[in-house]
Amino acid sequence: MKKLMLIVAACAAMVACKQSGKTAENMNGNDSVTDSVVVDSMVYEGTLPAADGPGIRYNLALAGDSTNGYHLTMTYLEAENGKDKAFDYNGVAEIVTKTVGGKEKKAYKFSLGEKEAPAYFMIVDDSTLRAVNDQLEEAVTKDLNYDLKLKK
Repeated sequence: MKKLMLIVAACAAMVACKQSGKTAENMNGNDSVTDSVVVDSMVYEGTLPAADGPGIRYNLALAGDSTNGYHLTMTYLEAENGKDKAFDYNGVAEIVTKTVGGKEKKAYKFSLGEKEAPAYFMIVDDSTLRAVNDQLEEAVTKDLNYDLKLKK
């Protein structure tokens, strides 16, 4: 009986150790998405304008396979007492197609959680994604940079 209890305790410990390395997002079964984003991905980076600070640095890793998984880090520069503040998001990107100004546009839609509005990035070309609104319309101000560039 003692051996049986010891085996059960060892199994429970192994399961607990395996679970402790997961994020809250991954506890819902998104491990395969996150794993594929880390292993085989395209990474886009850029700093976009912010309303109340020097900018928001984006680091976006898109899975290079059919899962459409993503990992997005948004770093608000000098957000809290002059220090940067980063937010991480994982999930599955949705590809959205809409007609804008008579032209068909494609974009990635990234859900950022229940309390955040989704982020949209239009596919400009093979190496550029551009931040757009939910109607896939570009910013009116053309002198500001809203592009993420392919790094890897």
